Amino acid sequence: MRVDGLRRVPAAVAMLAAAALLAGCGGGDEGSADGGSGAAAEGSSKETPAGQAGGGPLDAAGLESAAVTEADLPDYTFTVFKQGTVIGAKGKPADPAACQPIEDIRLRSPEPAPAAAAARSVHPNTDIQATEITLYSYDKAADAEELLTRVREAAKNCPAGYEDDTGLNPTVTALADPDPGPGDEALAYQRELSGTAHWYRVVRSGPHVAVFGWKSPVANKKAGEAPDEVITAQLKKLTETAGTG
Repeated sequence: MRVDGLRRVPAAVAMLAAAALLAGCGGGDEGSADGGSGAAAEGSSKETPAGQAGGGPLDAAGLESAAVTEADLPDYTFTVFKQGTVIGAKGKPADPAACQPIEDIRLRSPEPAPAAAAARSVHPNTDIQATEITLYSYDKAADAEELLTRVREAAKNCPAGYEDDTGLNPTVTALADPDPGPGDEALAYQRELSGTAHWYRVVRSGPHVAVFGWKSPVANKKAGEAPDEVITAQLKKLTETAGTG
């Protein structure tokens, strides 16, 4: 008969196998050394957070586990987008090229390219105004820093606007750097097109980057009001999962 997928063997055979195993073992000191290294390896593996490669940046599964869910924001409705290494796509280059990092954020195809990404859209159950969240993980914190540097410079250098992937001409306004909360640094900017303002906040925590985007009519008295509950919940979960908070 089978038990848990393995076939039982007669007791005599099992005893002979055990005796052969004991006979093949070395002296007590050698066995002690092997046991010690095995215990150390086990202890080391237990210290590595799930979803991290050697305790470093979050991989695709780890990044997904760091993204907010209904359990974190029970009064919100969620739409989870495609996850993995690449979730966006490059389109026609921005004109002028100095504005390309702004377009890359819009298309979820940032440079440098991330090692993993996850994205979702959330909105309160009582409102249809959504906040889009995109998380990126980089192999090195320096690459995440470079992304923020590129986007910050582009926001400053594109006040006259640019031609985007669709042939439209949005304008860009750099905003004061917001509080990064548990993160290391943050930036913000506004992308305006046809009377609608698209607001962005980009936050870095070690080798991870969180991008928040929402929109509102320019004339709305609450235009630009940040979805603080969503941002706070996501940054808290990301930094705690990654161990950078």
